[in-house]
Amino acid sequence: MKIRIGSRPTVTGRSAFERAAPRMAEVAARVDGAGRPVEVTLVGERRMAALNGRYKGRRGAAEMLTFDYGTGRGASPEDPRGEILICWKRLEAGARSRGVSPGAYLLRLLAHGLCHLAGRSHGTDLRAARMEAAERRALEGIVSRRDIERLF
Repeated sequence: MKIRIGSRPTVTGRSAFERAAPRMAEVAARVDGAGRPVEVTLVGERRMAALNGRYKGRRGAAEMLTFDYGTGRGASPEDPRGEILICWKRLEAGARSRGVSPGAYLLRLLAHGLCHLAGRSHGTDLRAARMEAAERRALEGIVSRRDIERLF
């Protein structure tokens, strides 16, 4: 998959997010999926909390949300396949709890969201194992082995 990254000019974590763009593109290239690009957007806690409440019925900000725009007929090759929203403050807390850098955790969340957009799910033990294996393959050689073990 190809990705397009974006953020608001004042959102927390923007510079680190933008520095990770080449590694994010490398991870995205390893995940099978439709040729249409995926938008990866950094959002603030308030925006993420509002979206999490509206679309997931959950309170508070999530680390990541994935929105699949589908493969409808008539979609242009340039139309996004979906969008992955990342909240840097929540991502940093998740990275700390796992003992990894925010950059490594960002790539893990990205791989997870891209797998969902490629049609993978983790609704059963077998599907979860297959999805985790796909995420690990996407991260190999980009994220250290030590961090990969801590991320899963």
